[in-house]
Amino acid sequence: MRNPYQRKAASKNQNNTYNALDIYKQFIETIVAQGYVSALYDDGWALCATPTGQRAFAIWQSKGLAKLLIKDNWQHYQIQEISLKDFVEKVIPFLRQEQTGVSMDLTPEGQNVLVAPEKLLLDIKNYLYQVYVQKPELFQNNQLPLPRNIRLN
Repeated sequence: MRNPYQRKAASKNQNNTYNALDIYKQFIETIVAQGYVSALYDDGWALCATPTGQRAFAIWQSKGLAKLLIKDNWQHYQIQEISLKDFVEKVIPFLRQEQTGVSMDLTPEGQNVLVAPEKLLLDIKNYLYQVYVQKPELFQNNQLPLPRNIRLN
């Protein structure tokens, strides 16, 4: 008789968890679709540290995820939306200048996706270009930055 409570081993080609690249791509798609990122602010933006000790600017794709981190050292912080346009034109260039990484969707357990601001800017620009080719009308109201106006240098 077979044990009904015994779990079957997952097959090697079955992958129920997302890898970091999938999470990263989905993050970019989400922030472009909604037109903003969420961050924590209290007389300054919330920064965290990478495993190597480098500073990282914490951002989230949803307010709900950001809300989970409003405790302990960040208990007085408030959730702020940063428009995608401001994020691309002001925040990322500042992060590049200050040599600060980007921490995406930091969890209370400390899990996140770390990316260099240069790479994030390039990938956002490439995704915006794909969107612009398919649906240029989304750029009519100036809510989204035009990919050709994004400067990488």
